[in-house]
Amino acid sequence: MRRFVRTFLALLLSASLAGCAAESAVEVAPEVALERVASPAPTAIPALQSLPTVESAPLPTLAAPLPSPTASSKDFGAIIDRDYEQPPTATYRPTRMPAATQIVSAPAQPGRAYTTAVPLDNTRLDGAGMGIQVYYNFDVPGWDRVLRQLANLDVGWVKLQASWKWLQPNAAGQFDQSFRLFQLHVQEADKRGFKVLISIAKAPDWTRHTNRNEDGPPDDLNHLRWFIHSLLEKVGPNIDAIEIWNEPNLKREWTGNRPISGASYMELFRVGYDAVRAYSPNMAVVTAGLAPTGNHDGISVDDRAFLRQMYQAGLGGYADVKIGVHPYSWGNPPDFLCCDNVEGQGWDDKPQFFFLQTIYDYTNIIAAHSDSAPMWVTEFGWATWEDFPSEAPEIWMAYNSARNQSDYALRAFEIGQSRADIELMFLWNLNYAYELAVEHRSELAAYSILYPRFDGSDNQRERPLFQALATRP
Repeated sequence: MRRFVRTFLALLLSASLAGCAAESAVEVAPEVALERVASPAPTAIPALQSLPTVESAPLPTLAAPLPSPTASSKDFGAIIDRDYEQPPTATYRPTRMPAATQIVSAPAQPGRAYTTAVPLDNTRLDGAGMGIQVYYNFDVPGWDRVLRQLANLDVGWVKLQASWKWLQPNAAGQFDQSFRLFQLHVQEADKRGFKVLISIAKAPDWTRHTNRNEDGPPDDLNHLRWFIHSLLEKVGPNIDAIEIWNEPNLKREWTGNRPISGASYMELFRVGYDAVRAYSPNMAVVTAGLAPTGNHDGISVDDRAFLRQMYQAGLGGYADVKIGVHPYSWGNPPDFLCCDNVEGQGWDDKPQFFFLQTIYDYTNIIAAHSDSAPMWVTEFGWATWEDFPSEAPEIWMAYNSARNQSDYALRAFEIGQSRADIELMFLWNLNYAYELAVEHRSELAAYSILYPRFDGSDNQRERPLFQALATRP
């Protein structure tokens, strides 16, 4: 494990990505016979129409030997748009909560006293509607340890990101050794009673012939169709839901020969949806969670505008999809609406900085297009740098204590479960904190609810949020 951590973070330091990102080496599991699972006979996949003409590798037959392992993968969490112009800030740390069962609200106007909001009662939370995203690139014993940690939390779902370029890096029809690890881990999670959401993103370089400096979609969308077909043929019985892509309103996730727009994304979504439906009429299909961000030329598209573009391009015509949402709230409590400014505090002057405002805005956009699709919150959470031995990478992380992280997340779960239009919520994240990730101020670590002891061991400490989830009746 120590060798894994050192390799993981050596790659992380070489990355030059906007927002929070990490690169990690694959620690290949021992040779293990893969569990055979029964799959339904695959349905023939109809041909795509009106695809752009590009030169690409021929599509394969699906039976192909696994090649040698790859050396890297990527996984992403919350987006911090560094082009935001924050108001002048002073170092600010909120006071601790008066009691474990309460969440306090900052005043909407400077100078007013704090007031107690709705009491928090996490005993009412239903674990069947709760999930958490998990870093899973471990060997078999390491994954067993992760699943035992998850078993303490009483959550019904786990989310894993299926990085296409990690699972199929070399050519069409060829799955990397890392896919063996992925398959084993998904099967084991399913065997232990967890429902599994897979987020598919990041086309491999062999599907992209220009602008490969950042992640993006394939040039020929038929390659995505066949990848999903092959993935489901191999692990479909162990998967309950698929999220098609991740934050496509960002350049770092949508670089290539397609514009960053809701219409462009819907071309990809249609292909992914058809591939899933060719395998199963019942598997849940989720639109990509959008990064809560504004318009920055060539870098990002406002998520509210992007969602409207998706509807203008036909999203409302799908009667059985879930709408993915990433309502991050930075340093603001989950009950706040835009813009509850706090004197001396930044990151509180735009609607994208507020969990509940994002939920309300998406609800209104969905209703405005005569749709009744439910929302799946496929990422949310609060970052804190408390107890870490270095300065926080972003000023707003200093606004949140570990106790805030816990109370805010539990309250957000409570808000979500009180709403008929939210079916599932996935916390970001369980275990992305490593000792060197903290030392080098990776934002991934700030969201993790497990973190290292900084004593050279592989043992982890539990943040208050982990403990609160683990002690629910």
